[in-house]
Amino acid sequence: MIQPDQSALKARNKLLAMFLLLCILDVALVIAAQDRWAIGRILLTVVVMYFVIQGKKWAKWLLVSICSLLVVSLITIVLALSSKLPTALIVGSLVMAILSAAIAVYMVSSKELNRYFSCQRKANLQ
Repeated sequence: MIQPDQSALKARNKLLAMFLLLCILDVALVIAAQDRWAIGRILLTVVVMYFVIQGKKWAKWLLVSICSLLVVSLITIVLALSSKLPTALIVGSLVMAILSAAIAVYMVSSKELNRYFSCQRKANLQ
């Protein structure tokens, strides 16, 4: 069985920590906005993250796309509705946009994380 090295595991753990923080913030904003339909989006994102951790390339690019769309939509909502939104939702949305951008950039640019994904793909083939 192929085992990822320590730096690859640390990169995976960093991604999981950022993702967990994003989910917690997302749930808090959903509760604050009282938008129950957004729970489906959160669950879909969690399922996609499961496949990302399994090393699936399609899931990685889908999660990067979801994070990118989240950045664009959150910033657009804040700009369009800033006068109608409570300050907590504005700040939370901007923090969530920054965190989503950080996750997308990290997934694309981290060599250690990509090494982890390669190890997972090789392990899944065996």
